[in-house]
Amino acid sequence: MLRDINNITLDRKDKRNIALILTAALLIKLILAFTLTADLRSDSLDYHKLAISMVKSGEYSLDGKPTASSTIGYPLFIAGVYALTGPDQLYVRIAQSLLEVLTGLLFLMFCLKFFDKKRAITALAIFTFFPSNILFTQTLLSESLFGLLALVILYYFYGEKIDGKIFIIGLIAGYAFLVRSSFMFSMLIFPLALFVYSRKYFEGFKTKRLKRALQYTVYFFAGAAIVVLPWLIRNKIVLNTYSVGTHGGSTFWSGSNPDATGTWYHKIEDTNPIFNIQDEAERDKAFYKAGMEYALKNPHKFAFVGIKKLVYFFSSERMVLLYFTPGEGRARTSTEVYRSINPLITALLNLPYFAVMILGTWGLMLVNKRRFILYGYVFTWLLTFFIFVALARYHYVLIPLFVIGTVKFAVENRFRLGNFSLKQKIFGFSDCLFFIAVWAAEFYLVYK
Repeated sequence: MLRDINNITLDRKDKRNIALILTAALLIKLILAFTLTADLRSDSLDYHKLAISMVKSGEYSLDGKPTASSTIGYPLFIAGVYALTGPDQLYVRIAQSLLEVLTGLLFLMFCLKFFDKKRAITALAIFTFFPSNILFTQTLLSESLFGLLALVILYYFYGEKIDGKIFIIGLIAGYAFLVRSSFMFSMLIFPLALFVYSRKYFEGFKTKRLKRALQYTVYFFAGAAIVVLPWLIRNKIVLNTYSVGTHGGSTFWSGSNPDATGTWYHKIEDTNPIFNIQDEAERDKAFYKAGMEYALKNPHKFAFVGIKKLVYFFSSERMVLLYFTPGEGRARTSTEVYRSINPLITALLNLPYFAVMILGTWGLMLVNKRRFILYGYVFTWLLTFFIFVALARYHYVLIPLFVIGTVKFAVENRFRLGNFSLKQKIFGFSDCLFFIAVWAAEFYLVYK
């Protein structure tokens, strides 16, 4: 039975509506789990193999070779499912569908930090039935798991006080980092918030508040270190590198080389002999070195490609649709495969995404509560993919925040522009024009 949340009283009708939303979404996901098929390939295939390796041999190896090409967080989750059910992706889909019920409840609790209960339930419905949200639960990709962990951390730091539980939040943040190493920059926003909002979090004079902020920062990083350090030590012992993952170099170089497009491009592994280096730690270092040398010698080109990375980052929901298309190796480009998908399905996935991104852009500017956390989280996530290579599915992490922005603008503000300053209007219109230009150019190239 749902209890009252954040000291806001939920009546019987509210609880019934919440239960109906979450139950209906769960049923849809479970039906898809049994009816939707997908070939395991690329990242999903690697996660699958790594999980099987952990279950069968207790080793983190890919095709019989110890590796750190993928961080351990998500394969460990899959291995936990496989240990109970056997190596079938169906059970991962079911587990993620159930996990999304918790994510939905947590999202509702987070929304109640910004809205009354009626608008919070509206936001829950938009988020829960968001098409790509539903589909990502049916993939062997880390989006669903990371989304839950990120919401736990965000919710805690939007609380009224910081206490000893921050050590547990640090543990969760450490695991989130192992699920998605791209969380590295965004993770730093939260301890910084202790200093920015020390007056809200802590009582007493300024010196006392700063000491408390420093104390809890240590607790946060201590928790994260307990989770991350064993993985780093394992990598040093097995692969002779303290790197959290040996994929960072290639993702950096892929966005910092003369042929860089901003994303992974067709047959990229044929373009550089570094890919042939067998020692993955040495390969990782070689890619970082090559990418850094190019960036330092060509800062203007690196910056220009960085903008192109953001173009790919905000492109349409193509990645989750491509996941469910038949695997063809490298016979066709992703654009060619995307073109072959039924346009009605493409529209069903993309129109809600377009609406949430545009409306959410305006609504997020209306959020006043702890902007440093909200804006800092978005900025650092974008910064990460300005530096490294970008894929369309990486924007999924920001969808919950843009849903909040959508409700803030469309439901609470009722589309009024009078509440925005001139600078906000310029930013809002510029951002929307950027989105429209990205999507128009993308679909022109797909269907020309």
